[in-house]
Amino acid sequence: MIEVKNLNKKHNINERFIASIAKDTLKVLKKSSRIELGIAFLSDAAIRPINKRYRHRDRATDVLSFELGPCAQILISSDTALKNSGIFNTSFEEEIILYVIHGILHIIGYDDGTAEEKRRMSKKERMVLNKLCRTDFSKVLMPQ
Repeated sequence: MIEVKNLNKKHNINERFIASIAKDTLKVLKKSSRIELGIAFLSDAAIRPINKRYRHRDRATDVLSFELGPCAQILISSDTALKNSGIFNTSFEEEIILYVIHGILHIIGYDDGTAEEKRRMSKKERMVLNKLCRTDFSKVLMPQ
């Protein structure tokens, strides 16, 4: 079961579409689709204290992932996704999808603490993104 909640109303996220992207990502990675996964979209202000408490970094971050046995939670800052889309010359929608993939990779055991781990994780993110590229990422946003 995959549950998606947009708690940052500054961005109109299509929760159903994000759930389908997460399900497709798990399929591409050959992981059980029976995983209980929660994905929440937060503001920078909301994710910052969580990052401080659990990662001891007093700043906003893009993605936090937590595994609690068979259940997992991914927290995504849609504010950071918007900022990073300008920095990395990508679309907001692509950043959101990358963060979903990134969070799932953390949950299944990938890390990005070292340069080698970052390279490995980035390669896997791109592989998944390429497999999903048939998807119309504009559906990330809810129609206004």
